[in-house]
Amino acid sequence: MMRLSKFIVAILNYGSVFQSKDNGIFMMIKKIVFLSVASILWFSCETEHKQKEVPLVEAGTKKLYLSDIKDYLSNLSPADSLTILTDYVNKWAKNQAVLLHAENTLSEREKDLSKEIDDYRTSLLVHKYEQSYIRDKMDTTVSSTEIERFYNDNPDNFQLPGVLVKALYIKVTNDFKDIDKIRSLYRSNREKDIEELGTIAMHGAEAYGAFNGEWIDLGELTASLPGTAETYENRAIRVKSIEDSDERYTYFIKINDISMKGTVAPLEHVQSNIKNIILNRRKTDLIRQMENSAFNDAINRNEIKFNRLK
Repeated sequence: MMRLSKFIVAILNYGSVFQSKDNGIFMMIKKIVFLSVASILWFSCETEHKQKEVPLVEAGTKKLYLSDIKDYLSNLSPADSLTILTDYVNKWAKNQAVLLHAENTLSEREKDLSKEIDDYRTSLLVHKYEQSYIRDKMDTTVSSTEIERFYNDNPDNFQLPGVLVKALYIKVTNDFKDIDKIRSLYRSNREKDIEELGTIAMHGAEAYGAFNGEWIDLGELTASLPGTAETYENRAIRVKSIEDSDERYTYFIKINDISMKGTVAPLEHVQSNIKNIILNRRKTDLIRQMENSAFNDAINRNEIKFNRLK
């Protein structure tokens, strides 16, 4: 009761400061919504229960009530509530206006939507049943053996369109005080050098990381660099490192591993996709089995009959 009263006072106060730029139909709708909301809320507060609700707007025989859209107002401020209500009522009224025009303009044949409604209902029910059946029946466990078998049996499906790399990436400003130290360390494989490089980069680099050791597309990695993709690809292949700079930043990339364009992608890079493929095939097979089973059962129960054409 107290919370509702505070809300009413707030929305009443807000309603007194309508923007002067609002005019015409929108201003009228906003005022109608404001007055309706205020009166309905005040009435419900006084009586503690709703005896008769006044519609916010009417269109022909249809009416829109505040209770129809009250869920949209949960956890909103009075200002936001009034704005959302105004927009909703405006859109509802426009839709109903178009609907009334359609009802008065279209022929009876054009307005007969029974087939479309039946088809839509059929599609919805079948889809819901399929989802329920899959949820109850499908095994979602995919073993590493299944993934590897699929990978080996379908190499053509995993040809790389570009170069993949496992890489270390560092981006620093051109005036970074330890840029020469980074330049001398970033190619090293010595554990001591890698630790020192990490310490330096963590305390001043704009970006630093090894992408959790995952395969990444070299083109995406170098997309923000100033040179050409072909140049970076050649450097990655020949010297296993890339250094370049623009007017603000210097970029260092160390290539730890590389998988060439046109070769089969590494298994670890595509295993999640393979898992999804296997699950989608299971889903398709399960639905097909369900359809065949339902079909045969319906025939056996004489729920479906085929009649010969004469």
